[in-house]
Amino acid sequence: MTVNRPGFLPASLLIATTLIITTLSGCTYVSQGVLVDSDRHAQIESQDSYGDSASRVVYPEQNWSGADSLWFYNVSQGSNLIPYDIFLHLEVADSELLFRSDANMNRLRYLPQKPSVSNPDGLPVGWVKDDHANEKYVGFTCAACHTSQVNYRGVAIRIDGGGTLADMELMLKELALALQTSLDQPDKFERLAKQVLQGKYPDEKENFRSKLANTATQIASYNRINEPRHGDQSVAYGYGRLDAFGRIYNRILAHLTPQSSDNYNPANAPVSYPYLWDTPQHDFVQWNGVGDNELAGPLGRNTGEALGVFAQFDLKKQQGDVGYRSSVVVRNLTRMERHLESLWSPSWEELAKQNVLPAIDQSLAREGAQVFVEYQCHTCHEAIDRTDSKRRITAQFASLQTIGTDPYMAMNALNYAGKMGYFEGDRINKLKPNSPRYQQTGSVLPALSNAVEGVLLEPDHDKLFLRRWAEKLYDLIGSISDNPIKNTKRHLDFETVNKNNPSTLAAYKARPLNGIWATAPYLHNGSVPSLYELFMPSCSDDEIASGKTCRSNRFTLGARELDAVKVGIIQRDPAQYPGLFVFDTSLPSNSNKGHEYAAGITPVFVLDANNRPVEDAQGKPQMRLLQPISDHQRMALVEYLKTL
Repeated sequence: MTVNRPGFLPASLLIATTLIITTLSGCTYVSQGVLVDSDRHAQIESQDSYGDSASRVVYPEQNWSGADSLWFYNVSQGSNLIPYDIFLHLEVADSELLFRSDANMNRLRYLPQKPSVSNPDGLPVGWVKDDHANEKYVGFTCAACHTSQVNYRGVAIRIDGGGTLADMELMLKELALALQTSLDQPDKFERLAKQVLQGKYPDEKENFRSKLANTATQIASYNRINEPRHGDQSVAYGYGRLDAFGRIYNRILAHLTPQSSDNYNPANAPVSYPYLWDTPQHDFVQWNGVGDNELAGPLGRNTGEALGVFAQFDLKKQQGDVGYRSSVVVRNLTRMERHLESLWSPSWEELAKQNVLPAIDQSLAREGAQVFVEYQCHTCHEAIDRTDSKRRITAQFASLQTIGTDPYMAMNALNYAGKMGYFEGDRINKLKPNSPRYQQTGSVLPALSNAVEGVLLEPDHDKLFLRRWAEKLYDLIGSISDNPIKNTKRHLDFETVNKNNPSTLAAYKARPLNGIWATAPYLHNGSVPSLYELFMPSCSDDEIASGKTCRSNRFTLGARELDAVKVGIIQRDPAQYPGLFVFDTSLPSNSNKGHEYAAGITPVFVLDANNRPVEDAQGKPQMRLLQPISDHQRMALVEYLKTL
């Protein structure tokens, strides 16, 4: 996504702006309290309804201090989910248990925290109070979706930058039900009203009822347009997945046509939350590589994410504005990207030295390293030094037809369209005078880019004029000048392609595998429960019933306990733990096919000494199938991946 440069300021304003920028440029984030507990204020459940238990918490060495982690957990990006006072006292639908209680948040697989200086109400990791337009809201930080926990034999391992196990879809449905129940049931309403209004009860009760009703309507409407339907079939996301693109697109369309109730697409292509280590060092990010990290790209990417997770914004430009007003805290998004530059992936070996995880069988791992090279894994998954501050990562993309994995996410992101509303008639690319104009309907992808650019250009109207423009210039200029990624080229199927051609997004990205042990389940849509199974073929139920060694077609999600042998999610009986989610790979967008190189099913490119495809007489790349690996090789490959 590109960013239009703001126009020049008058000389006097420019001088004053420069002074403020100079002052601001020396500022760093303030510590999240002088005292930080060694457990970083984590609240650990000794036993929960999914069968998980832990008596202590550890943090892998990821190059972040406790203060660094807490800043990441608690810094606002301008997300405004619902009014804070309502959230603080809202009960779940079927009891008087608070919705925000540790028990409820843990069940939804958000990570409970103890109250602290930076989080006085003890909100879960990534839930935060935000102030906008004289109202206080609860919203999400990046950490809500990008902090994880795996348990192993009584130890909880909290991992900064890991993909959450949370079920946001379920949370939002239950939040809507809790809000509506508090409206409908007199006892619930009275308890909530008394807690929120305090001394203003009962005088302001009817005004509060209107506020609660409006909040309930907004969340219910959001859920309605994002129902993950495939035709008449609803397919739940389950733990650890979200259709972020579908939901961001729908928020853009809804804000382009606020009077329309049918301008949306099904958000039906959930993917695993990506892990964040090495993200600032990549040339392209997102599962389909739509996020170009060149120059202002990271700021655009993070702004689009903020719009998706309930930032307020208005795509009807107001007179005198250069962009679109929003609650997005651009300054914090810039600081967040710089903060992530120092994050390391978690190391199994370091945790093994602390006797948290079992020791790696180094002999077996060396065998696995040979398999890794023999099966050309290294040609897509680049090896890096996770601690090298100057590391740079060139992403390798595999087209859908070559990798064979579930296509829904990539194709939805590429093909989804809708009514352009406020954008109709505008130039799609404002920097090009002859650029085509938005028609009545069009692709959502450029509309999202346009919305992001406008939000970035418009300063924060909650601040004084001079400060708002000083900060805006500082954020935009700083985000570009500080970004180490200056120039990018897209590499698809081992060829350099035109990155401005949208069709190149019909692909998925490979990335370095350091820390991969902590990121189950696998493939972009989370359809394979362990690394061990990733190296097996996908099969029909009949083939599995006949005894063929295959990937699981059904498995459970929700437990945090690590399977240290297969490296994935331990499987428990859903009859004994009914809260577990059963993942069914036969459902749309849940396919576990593809990336079956080690199983001898997905062909690999024949490459020359320069890792370029060897072409046949007709100029087509040559492909070949590899021999399926043995079980011993499979275990060796898993053991090697623990070392990364």
